[in-house]
Amino acid sequence: MAAGFIPTRAEAGRSLAGLFYMILGNRDGLRFLDSSPDGFWRSFGAFFWAWPAQCFLWTGIWRASPELRPETASEVVGFFAVSSGFDVVAWVLPALLLLPVCQVFGLSGKFTRLVVVNNWFGLLSAYIGFFPASLRYLTPVSDAASAFISLAVYAAVIWLYFRVIRICMEGDVMISVFITLLMVMSGLTVSQLAYSSLST
Repeated sequence: MAAGFIPTRAEAGRSLAGLFYMILGNRDGLRFLDSSPDGFWRSFGAFFWAWPAQCFLWTGIWRASPELRPETASEVVGFFAVSSGFDVVAWVLPALLLLPVCQVFGLSGKFTRLVVVNNWFGLLSAYIGFFPASLRYLTPVSDAASAFISLAVYAAVIWLYFRVIRICMEGDVMISVFITLLMVMSGLTVSQLAYSSLST
């Protein structure tokens, strides 16, 4: 059951290729993403492909707040259990938010497509975020420069997400902006809750 829920490497590669086409403005990229009922549920399994990068990104909190670094094996397990739990919430929450949005704006027919695209974009954004995070460990970049790079990458991810959503919405800019802002705010809210929980 679990193996069927986790997308194969071929499906992951095909879905990411579809996203790249969409980022370039090519609507044909949608054909690379499986929006069937099985594909819909399997897109949530993309979380397992993103999880290693997500765990690495959470270790950045240790650099920003050294007092939060776990000292024992049980504390390490607890840290990643809590952070992964919030990652799961952040992965599922967009679908819960998109459902009423699609109903209110008469986009019910696009709900499945939006969720599938959102889930696979989560995988892409996790590894895009991996780049500036790794710079902190592998290069002698100052904290100020690292923060600037992270901010620039985050802004780029938001822009790429908007481009992908606009393709899903067939060019409707206002709805695309609204969905993008909604997803950004939900992500920031979950991140803040996670940080507060890990800080206690």
